[in-house]
Amino acid sequence: MPKLPKAVWILVLAMAINTTGSSFLWPFNTLYIHEYLGESMTKAGMALFVNSALAIVGNYLGGKAFDRLGGKKTLVISVIGLVLSSVGLLLFHQTYLGYVAMLGLIGFVGGMVFPTIYAMTGVIWPEGGRRAFNAIYVAQNVGVALGTAVSGQIAAFSIQYIFIANLVLYIAFAIILFVGLSWIQAPARMHAAHDEIETTRTPLARGAARTMLLVSIGYALLWFVYVQWQGTFAVHTKSLGVTISEYSILWTINGALIVFAQPLLTPILRWFGDDLKRQLMTGTGIFLLSYLIVPFAGGFKMFLVAMIILTIGEMFIWPAVPAMAARLAPIGKEGEFQGYVNIAASAGRMISPTVGGLIYDLSGMSAVFLTLIGLILLAGVVFLRAIPKITS
Repeated sequence: MPKLPKAVWILVLAMAINTTGSSFLWPFNTLYIHEYLGESMTKAGMALFVNSALAIVGNYLGGKAFDRLGGKKTLVISVIGLVLSSVGLLLFHQTYLGYVAMLGLIGFVGGMVFPTIYAMTGVIWPEGGRRAFNAIYVAQNVGVALGTAVSGQIAAFSIQYIFIANLVLYIAFAIILFVGLSWIQAPARMHAAHDEIETTRTPLARGAARTMLLVSIGYALLWFVYVQWQGTFAVHTKSLGVTISEYSILWTINGALIVFAQPLLTPILRWFGDDLKRQLMTGTGIFLLSYLIVPFAGGFKMFLVAMIILTIGEMFIWPAVPAMAARLAPIGKEGEFQGYVNIAASAGRMISPTVGGLIYDLSGMSAVFLTLIGLILLAGVVFLRAIPKITS
């Protein structure tokens, strides 16, 4: 099996640093707005909504910019914007409006980064297939694990240091990319001028567009389901006597499994070969199993079993979707298709806390469980509709 090219390793390292930087911030957004700025939880939720909504816009524009300007120019623009917005957050986080404005800007420029790195990875190493995107996925989870672990220690001294640490990590991200871009030798079309790119575009096949839409809908549904572990499930576990410390262990195990179980997962993925259809449906089935266990969990151990199963399903699905987008994308549309993937994920993350909380308040936890199981089944049906259109 071929090793990851040096250019892909650079993107993997950069993504790990970028995600570490963002993970210094997101666990404390609600806490800071509510406890330190003295605003209501509603206003804290609005701030997170603005961040997610602008991330969706950034996902779309980042994908478009990749196709028109090329990966290197798009990364330079978005990374500079990320550093500047982090500086703005450091300077203006003392007021609610300043905090929301800078958090929204971080969401926007940060949203541009993800489809660009995914699209660059696919174009640089097309023969890598799923392996290339799995490497980026693992890097993200390394960053989340490091960022959430270290940020808690930093915040223990002073939460103000979180903003400094966030800026330092984004500067490190920029340095790694700016130095590493010289090592990235991508196909000529990534560096072509806009008019040259237009001449190399192929018409967007109706079948590919329809398939990508269906895959994105299913992906958004599964993200909606997944995020409930951070919302209604957190409240539910506490009501059953699971401590905050035990709940945090669930996420520690989630991140550790994703990173350290890769050698065990590799033979299974090799058995799948290039059949992304089977990988996606297998992951959805494993997701369903996890959510069939959770309603009957009465303590930490059963929640731990459910989390382990969920993580295994996640490891099948999350890297498969961007790999599928890379396979479906016509020449010159790589960034746009990766943008759709990230828009779907951002949309699921954006609406899940509000809708899940509303269902919980109106009908209780049983209704939440039934809704989530129904959404997983719906995602499976959507994927099945897409599958005949996907070439293996």
